[in-house]
Amino acid sequence: MTVHKKDKRTDEGTEETIEAKTNPENIAWTRRKFLKRAGATLLVVSVGGILWRAVDQGVFSTGKGPAYELWDVHADEPVTGPLALVQAAILASNPHNSQPWLFRIADTSIELYADEQRNIGSIDPFFREMQMGLGCALENLTLAAQEQGYSPNVRIYPDHSDPTFVAHIDLYPGNKISSPLYHAIPNRRTHRGAYDIDRPVPQAFFDEAEELCQDEPKVKLTWLTTAELKKEAGDLTISATEAITSDPEMSYDSNAWYRDSWQDLQEYRDGITLDAQGGPLWLRIAGKLLPPLSTEQANQFWVNSTRQTHTSTAAAYGLLSIKDFSSKEDRVRAGRVWQRIHLYGTVHGLGLHPLNQPVEMRDRELHLGATPFFGQRLQDLLGLADWDVLFLFRLGYPLAQTHPSPRRALEDVLI
Repeated sequence: MTVHKKDKRTDEGTEETIEAKTNPENIAWTRRKFLKRAGATLLVVSVGGILWRAVDQGVFSTGKGPAYELWDVHADEPVTGPLALVQAAILASNPHNSQPWLFRIADTSIELYADEQRNIGSIDPFFREMQMGLGCALENLTLAAQEQGYSPNVRIYPDHSDPTFVAHIDLYPGNKISSPLYHAIPNRRTHRGAYDIDRPVPQAFFDEAEELCQDEPKVKLTWLTTAELKKEAGDLTISATEAITSDPEMSYDSNAWYRDSWQDLQEYRDGITLDAQGGPLWLRIAGKLLPPLSTEQANQFWVNSTRQTHTSTAAAYGLLSIKDFSSKEDRVRAGRVWQRIHLYGTVHGLGLHPLNQPVEMRDRELHLGATPFFGQRLQDLLGLADWDVLFLFRLGYPLAQTHPSPRRALEDVLI
């Protein structure tokens, strides 16, 4: 018969294990050790998840990627010829960054068309803002043409049978005219952030900006610089913003152009982005890392920003008006004036920001046949019976840098 001897080491090991499992102090120590290791593991996973989210949402890629390539007008292989004029045109201001333009180019001419499928719906039922945006593009294009040595001849709405045919621009040989406004094109931003309330805009800027508009007699520029007029304009803008966010259709149409996904931003290359809000860095990072806001939260954010930032820090306001409110041509001309003012402000380090909510609500009233509350208050603000307000904006010296908005590729805007 074989006798098996006990292995003392095994017995000792077993006894230690049993003791470890049964001794309360050792149980507590083992639990703490486990929790510490588990916590470290969760921290690594959490940090990794945040880092992945940050990369995925473009936290480290502000102003980069295909959607921003066209802002680099000094690229290694710059666009030349008439196509360079189109590149300048599509860097223009436009409603909700909808970019409602199309171009047909030839060796000696360019045609500008409205892409009506890119309208902003109930926010702009009569296409007034769209036509102003097309005028902004036309202004950039002509500045670029002069810089390239062309003498542009512009005809606005040359074919009344085609309402989408906005302008024909003949490009004749001419002398190069280099303008500070042209060189401001790649630096122009819509600045939605806070302005320096302790730094007034000098009167010389207002006077010089008016002189820039003298060649457009069908467009009137009015400055609102007194405390009384600024309060009236600010209060009206806040009320209009609240009215828009309370209107389900307008709220939907407005929020439809907000790009809260980095992937959507790079794919669609349009719309309003967090980076273009002019807010602090921490807020932009938080906005990208956190889940998207609900419609109600987004609306409240807009109302709060309008009250606490936009109107409370405006150094002054400007109004653009036209006499023939039904004239598409005059709206395009007003857009040219707005772009000119915006570029001139850029040259002088100013931030400019459309606050057209009162005009949008006036158009909403007209479209629905409602009592003209906002329409009447706009006329009271202007103080002129024979002109109609088309556009309201604020200006001031910005406290922080803002970033460009995405732009569609050249091939996407050519026909």
